[in-house]
Amino acid sequence: MSDYPVLMYVTALIIVVLLLIRVLGNRALKVVPESCACDETVPDTALSEAVDALLDANAEKHPGSLFSPLGKASTALLSRFRLADLAQHTIDAQYYLFHDDEAGQALLANLIEAAGRGVKVRLLLDDIGIKGREPVLARLARETTNLEIRIFNPVWLRPARILDYLARFPRSSRRMHNKSFTVDKIVSIVGGRNIGNEYFNVGDGVSFADFDVIGAGPVAVDVVKQFDAYWHSGIAVEVIQLGKPCNEEQFALCKEQMAQGQDRFREHSNAHEELALEQLMSGNLEACLGSSRVVYDPPQKVMTGLFDTEGNLASLIIKLLSSAQQELLISSPYFIPGKRGMAVFRELRARGVRICLLTNSFAANDVVAVHSGYIDYRQELVEMGVEMYEFKPDSQTTSLSFMGSKRSSLHAKTFIIDRKQQFVGSFNLDPRSAIHNTEMGIFFHSVEFAESLCQSQLERLESSAYRLRLGKSHSLEWIEVTPTGETIVHTTEPDMTRLQRVSVYMLTWLPFEWLL
Repeated sequence: MSDYPVLMYVTALIIVVLLLIRVLGNRALKVVPESCACDETVPDTALSEAVDALLDANAEKHPGSLFSPLGKASTALLSRFRLADLAQHTIDAQYYLFHDDEAGQALLANLIEAAGRGVKVRLLLDDIGIKGREPVLARLARETTNLEIRIFNPVWLRPARILDYLARFPRSSRRMHNKSFTVDKIVSIVGGRNIGNEYFNVGDGVSFADFDVIGAGPVAVDVVKQFDAYWHSGIAVEVIQLGKPCNEEQFALCKEQMAQGQDRFREHSNAHEELALEQLMSGNLEACLGSSRVVYDPPQKVMTGLFDTEGNLASLIIKLLSSAQQELLISSPYFIPGKRGMAVFRELRARGVRICLLTNSFAANDVVAVHSGYIDYRQELVEMGVEMYEFKPDSQTTSLSFMGSKRSSLHAKTFIIDRKQQFVGSFNLDPRSAIHNTEMGIFFHSVEFAESLCQSQLERLESSAYRLRLGKSHSLEWIEVTPTGETIVHTTEPDMTRLQRVSVYMLTWLPFEWLL
């Protein structure tokens, strides 16, 4: 019995410490929004002249903005390099992850080079990916004219982040998942890619099959409005406030790594004549045109109650999916529809709407807990007639073609409605996107773009993914088509050991779906 008072005292002490961290952290990171007189004027540049010429040539047929797909990994990276090179006034880059690897170092060097030319560069990063890098980023921001770096929703107790996550939950665990790269308010790249080797198939590690879109014209102004909402929200903090600038030795090493990476990729960029931006500048870009709407969560979402979804992007996504009349194609690497999503799918199927869904298989999924949440819904979806596909880890799709890859994982987030409208952005159909993180994307209407994207996805499904069906005993089967055309029927989940199967199903018993 003597152990109980000790346990009570220890528990009370832990609670007091966590409460103290919560109070002090919230006070230190008090949110004070900035006033923002945002200028929507698009500067006159060679880039804006090229965009305006294409828009004017098609104004009567297709008023709106230009859109060009970025599926191929190498093209997606090099397009960001080329776009930064073309900048004359502003670059606004916003990312959930911006890795300190070859791709990240090279692109950061490009941004610094642009700032050296007099371009105003604003880099807005979520705090989740910069642990330990604050000193270098602070030094870069301090010594680079025209470069500003802000960190969104930083944790307060930086040496012990896990304590901050526990004490200041849910605020500390809610992240900015948005991804955009905009130059001179005229051209923007939006989609699912963060900045890092795995998103551009650099090296021989895991590679994400992902998708971005280049948007040019009025849509880019709307992306900047979204950026400004986050930049001036008061939740984004100057990086110099989070860490002391690094010393000369660390800074010299950083600059050397950036220069090496930039030289490597600049060579590829200069030799790559197929880039959409090169075609845009020459007036030969065969882009799709259409009306668009940039949609996003308000940055204040991370400050509100977890289940207060009014005004959030999730509600708009539900309306978008529910509007399908004939066909709905979904690519969502992390897929946990929940009761609300399942109700939408049931209603669509009751109206005879074809639903085709692509998500990650167990072996391709990089978050096992998410897979455990997904399998609770898989059987019912197949039973109601949803065409279910699970991405294979060894898929060698045409979107992955830069420097080779050992393992692939789906990361593209796209919805195509009736081959007329589409959404491209950062939103996954899971609780983390719906209630935790902030998200963004472009919802645009272009029959030509939708038809092309739809055909591209459907043509690759059989070769890049397992098709799910119900077997004779009403249990799931995974149909695999090999590169030689052979059909293999798997009666258990492919590339999954018995121990892994037991572990995943045990996770389904835990009541934490709302955290996934």
